[in-house]
Amino acid sequence: MRTRSIGLTLAFGLALAASTASGNAFFGANPQPGSMTFNGFSNGSVGAAITGGSFPNVLAGQFQGFFDPAAEADGAGYEADDFLRFFCIDINQYADTSANPYTRNIGVPDATNAAQLARLFDLYYPNKTTGTYYAGGATNFGSFADAASSAAFQLAVWEIWFDNDMNLSSGSFTANSTAAAQAQIELNAVNSGSGTPPGWTFFTFTSPDRQDYLSAEYSVPLQNVPEPGTLILLCSAVLAAWATALHRRQTA
Repeated sequence: MRTRSIGLTLAFGLALAASTASGNAFFGANPQPGSMTFNGFSNGSVGAAITGGSFPNVLAGQFQGFFDPAAEADGAGYEADDFLRFFCIDINQYADTSANPYTRNIGVPDATNAAQLARLFDLYYPNKTTGTYYAGGATNFGSFADAASSAAFQLAVWEIWFDNDMNLSSGSFTANSTAAAQAQIELNAVNSGSGTPPGWTFFTFTSPDRQDYLSAEYSVPLQNVPEPGTLILLCSAVLAAWATALHRRQTA
């Protein structure tokens, strides 16, 4: 019975390791080159007048599209698990609907921004416990109820990314929009908190001549999928334990 239990554990560990080799946008090398296709707004948009960028009048809201990594187990071309939702973090360049070269990077460079974004997502990002929006295609993870909610969240992301006063009415980034009041409520809640809520991992998608983007995934704390290196060590340990148990059984 013990040998069978260890064998099942080994099979589970190997299956888990294999799952990390699937083709979605969030596995693979870091940084990861690939191709990004912008498919417009995921829940609609709201107009905003902003300062701090090249374009004073913009449409605010979450985007959706596909990121096809240059190296993935299921080959080139978009699959359902390449789907993702994302926000603009570049107000000096255009979005483009063609497939363009992008580089995906894990994490947010600025630690303060990373903590503030984690609090924002933890408080206001829809359906966080669904976990991802790419496992087999679109899920309700990150699907806002309406365009106003989506736009407010984008304005809050911009304020965190481009400014440091957490106030849409002052500083190096400002926004005047029907969604600004809700965005300011969210920023106030983020600003009154502290620390970094667990479970959030952020990804930036950067291009030299197109808008840069921010996306996220959420794993329930204490149930995070191990990194590939950790999985290799885990599987090696389980295999060694299985071999030892089998040897003892044969010599008993």
